[in-house]
Amino acid sequence: MNQKFPMTEHEAANRIFFENGGQGYLAKPMTFRQFKEIVSDNMLQYAEVEQFHESVSTDGECYRVKDVALSGDMVEIVRHARYSLPLRHNHDYIELIYVYSGKCMHFIEEQSFEMAEGDLCILTPNARHAMSASEDNAIIINIMMSRIMFDASFFSMLKSGKMLSEFFERIFYNEQVSPYILYPTGKDIWLHETVLKMYRERQKKDYLYNESIILLVKQLFIYLIRRYEMMAIVANPISNYQEKNIVGLLGYLTVNYNRTTLKETAEFFGYNETYLGKMLQKYTGKKYCELITELQMNQAKKLLRDEKLSITEIGCEVGCYDASHFNRKFKAAFGMTPKSYRKQCREQKNERYL
Repeated sequence: MNQKFPMTEHEAANRIFFENGGQGYLAKPMTFRQFKEIVSDNMLQYAEVEQFHESVSTDGECYRVKDVALSGDMVEIVRHARYSLPLRHNHDYIELIYVYSGKCMHFIEEQSFEMAEGDLCILTPNARHAMSASEDNAIIINIMMSRIMFDASFFSMLKSGKMLSEFFERIFYNEQVSPYILYPTGKDIWLHETVLKMYRERQKKDYLYNESIILLVKQLFIYLIRRYEMMAIVANPISNYQEKNIVGLLGYLTVNYNRTTLKETAEFFGYNETYLGKMLQKYTGKKYCELITELQMNQAKKLLRDEKLSITEIGCEVGCYDASHFNRKFKAAFGMTPKSYRKQCREQKNERYL
């Protein structure tokens, strides 16, 4: 038994039910209607369903959790009860699920996968999911925050380029892309201790505890971006397949956009060109050539504002070695030529100093 997280009376009762024929109920997610019937028939107590939010059932199939307590910069942290029934539910807030020890099964939409110690899953808003933890050493920490808080803590810290930032934004605010991102951090001691510190802050509720948790959340995201950004696993929105290379692929293009081709990129990641093109379009909504052009032109804008290079040099720097071709692409993207854009930037800069 984990001494830091002793078994509660509630969990002990659930375990007795599990050991006396209830194993099958933890093998797959259940609807709210099924959940109520099982709890009623077996006289189980599932107080955690209304532990910190007013909750409602939308249609009897999925339990809808209202985020009334997660407005602004509020962060809520709870521990998932061991041996609790996997009730399918959803909510508008962002949820981070961290496996402190042991393992659990996670059911997200029509997908299912096992999470092991150190796995950190970030769920998109409104994703229907359920969890099953049927071991004494399964310690699962749930960290919940509003979209506003998530935006301030995560998106503002992305430094790898606009493409990755847009990709993560699509994941979290477009249900058709992917319902989650999974970071396999293994036995990362820093992350392990940081999540425990956050949980203890919430349990003790000392003075300014929420502000302390917010700082720890931001540290956690900085750490993820620095150490694990390119290791993120993104779910295929159609099947159970988890695409392990999509984030690394976008990071690769962000760095090598001015000197790589579709064929070279496909060979680097071990794909064929057709598959790579389809994968990029599925996850980003854009073709390979559109992604490259976007990266080229955004970088060109930065260099034009900087004024350290000539327009011809900037064209070569972003991979457009023909001046007329560079002019056409830039004008198509921004409605003006590179020369006009640089002139506009100079005039705006002069106006600020007047």
